[in-house]
Amino acid sequence: MPAHATCQPPEKSVKTPAAHNLPAGRHGEARKITDKIIHYFLPAGRHGKHNQVEVIMDNSSSALTRYADNIITQNVSEHNLLNVIVRVLNNGKVARVMLNQVDDASLKRAAQNCRYFVKAQGTELGLVGKQKYAPVNAYHEQTAHITPTERAAGIKEAVVEAIHNSLNISGVFSNDSSALTIANSKGLFAHYASTSAEFTCTALTPDSSGKNTKTARDYTRIKPVQVAKIAIDKAVKSKNPVDIKAGKYTVILEPSAAVELLFFLAFRGFGTLAYQEGRSFLTGKLGKKIMGANISIIEDAYHPDIAGMPFDYEGTPRKKVVLVDKGVACNLVHDRLTAKKARCASTGHALPQPNSAGPLPTNLVLLPGNSSMPEMISSTERGILISSFHYTNILDPMKMTITGMTRNGTFLIENGVITKGVKNMRFTDSVLNMLANVELISRDTELCGGFFGGGGFVTPALKIRDFNFSSETKF
Repeated sequence: MPAHATCQPPEKSVKTPAAHNLPAGRHGEARKITDKIIHYFLPAGRHGKHNQVEVIMDNSSSALTRYADNIITQNVSEHNLLNVIVRVLNNGKVARVMLNQVDDASLKRAAQNCRYFVKAQGTELGLVGKQKYAPVNAYHEQTAHITPTERAAGIKEAVVEAIHNSLNISGVFSNDSSALTIANSKGLFAHYASTSAEFTCTALTPDSSGKNTKTARDYTRIKPVQVAKIAIDKAVKSKNPVDIKAGKYTVILEPSAAVELLFFLAFRGFGTLAYQEGRSFLTGKLGKKIMGANISIIEDAYHPDIAGMPFDYEGTPRKKVVLVDKGVACNLVHDRLTAKKARCASTGHALPQPNSAGPLPTNLVLLPGNSSMPEMISSTERGILISSFHYTNILDPMKMTITGMTRNGTFLIENGVITKGVKNMRFTDSVLNMLANVELISRDTELCGGFFGGGGFVTPALKIRDFNFSSETKF
């Protein structure tokens, strides 16, 4: 049985047409390609204040091994996927074209189309010039080149642990490498290479489940058997779950659940455009206390676990921004357009332009406290331990009210001890209320997935009082 864990179907590989051999770490080759693109879109003699070209080039490779019922079921890889966005600005007009081939014929055709459409498009800001960026350590060669055999070996360790506990597990072991390059005709060249690996494990019994995930830039920091042990332990301990009534409870959110709160804060209010348009939960609240005094949230691409992009999609260097300081809302993130309106400098948080979402923080860090999960549990007379949330959605963006369900390990705590599993519950509550009622924060943090090219979010575990469960479920 354990040998099944190393069973490997042939790895399927997909390449885009005219894909280029551009390893993520080689910025020299990236510069050659972006220079070539700029040449086609802005021929010699046309450079100047009123004629500018910007190139955003994303090159990536990814691979994964999927397993289910203790057996590997799939190996898939995609290599050198190339995506290019070119913006042409001419006398205040702008046009944009997207392509995935950079041969001469494709570039010539795209440039002709762009010169035609630039006559009819709206105006926007010009481009930034040459910049300097702080170094980040986001690329690890060994992560970029994990083999199917190496992924299978990690899965085998997890499966052996599952069989020892008479359980089936499923999940994914994936790795990827990517390079984002931004260049323009004003001399800007920004290159960011990164790798990431993730191991997920879900353990199942007839009436319970447990899930655990580990993400890292350096895959050697991921120990599949340790990830599996936690998932298996959750599934075993949550067997025969009991019903509890809806109402307000003290809860302990593991980092995989707590990160959901950061997602909504990032997407719905810390960006300046939403604030300027009066649709942010922070509208009228900057400088005021909106959370507990033990809550501080920063945007930090340079956090060692995140190692995010040191620049944004306009090429502006990213700044570390304190968004919430001891419960007080104190700053927002800017791109160049919102900064111009606010008469300040961009913080380096633009998305690809033009963009109706405005600037967004993509590397949030909720600062740790001085507690631990065991201390949180032992200090709880009666409460609920929540491993993760599922299908979480926003109901009221101005009040930051969200709703969702618990998932993959929900437990009853009685007299400082986890006593039994609990059937999943639906919650409906305000993120601001939750973060105003935090009693304890763990000193340990975890890196969780992010969005829009961000390196991810870092969060500790949280103990929260008066968390509102709005209804029960039957599973």
